[in-house]
Amino acid sequence: MKDLGWNIEPVSNLAKFSEDWNRLNSVHGGFILLDHLFFSEAVSHLAENPLQLAICYQGEHVVCITIVEKVRFGISRTFQPSQSPLGAWIQDPTIPTQLLIKSLAKKLHWWPLGFSITQQDPKLECLNLTQSQECNTLPYIETGSLQSTENFDTFWESRGKNLRQNTNKAVNRLNKESGTLLLKVITDPDDIDEAIEEYGKLESSGWKSGTNTAITPDNDQGRFYKSLFRKLAHNKQTIIFQLFLGDTIIASDLTVLSNKSIIILKTTYDENYKRFSPATVLRKFQFEKIFNDPQISQIEFYGKMMDWHYRWTNDTREMFHLNWLSKTGKAIKSIREKIK
Repeated sequence: MKDLGWNIEPVSNLAKFSEDWNRLNSVHGGFILLDHLFFSEAVSHLAENPLQLAICYQGEHVVCITIVEKVRFGISRTFQPSQSPLGAWIQDPTIPTQLLIKSLAKKLHWWPLGFSITQQDPKLECLNLTQSQECNTLPYIETGSLQSTENFDTFWESRGKNLRQNTNKAVNRLNKESGTLLLKVITDPDDIDEAIEEYGKLESSGWKSGTNTAITPDNDQGRFYKSLFRKLAHNKQTIIFQLFLGDTIIASDLTVLSNKSIIILKTTYDENYKRFSPATVLRKFQFEKIFNDPQISQIEFYGKMMDWHYRWTNDTREMFHLNWLSKTGKAIKSIREKIK
């Protein structure tokens, strides 16, 4: 194997490597959450700490690209904004990930102690993992997915009695008491900004308003979703779902499309209708639409499995972090654990 060599560059140079990034991502089917566009927008709008761009060459070929941030002395990790389900690491899968991490850590720090590739999905097989005393996987969250290839009515009848009865009751009560329920599907680039602003109004009116985590038109998160979704909409890679009750939006989903999968990134609802479980009602309307779309065969949740997830699917998997520690890093960790 030819030697691996890393270049460390300003993250502002990310656009120069868009072709290399997406060539590496094409091995995984060009997955949208690993696309250059996704991380370019994330860097532009969501970076809170100084970032560096690291490019690994094997001979003249780029074999790995990552965006990294330093955590503390001797330790770095991949860029991981909360809006991204996956860490910013893309590589040639024929090269052992341990070799890439070890050589990168030495390039980043004169005394390397550790490096972490955050939030990886085993389903995508993005890393080349081998047994190693220096690398170990750390469980992150259990997430889930749902095949949408069967008839929706058949699927719905297979769900638990409580989910079906409670959802149907909520639908009937909403239709009788307050107006007609209608699912609106937003895909046109010209409608994206307004749809995200409406999403933000819903989110800001609830408990998130006091945590500064809600989308607003003038915050970084709002600008990120607007810019990303506008560009994705031009490629027919995004859908914003809105559940209306009469003229009022009571729930909304932000989703992206990739490889016949629809990925739910964010969900919000009007808390004035909380007693009707508007997010669950939205799911029923939304999933019926998705199940009837031959272009989509899978729904990805990419969030921590909650009780409500299990009412919709039993197909789960465990996402993980990959951690590398040098001998010194291991010794320091051992001493800290003994002190505790």
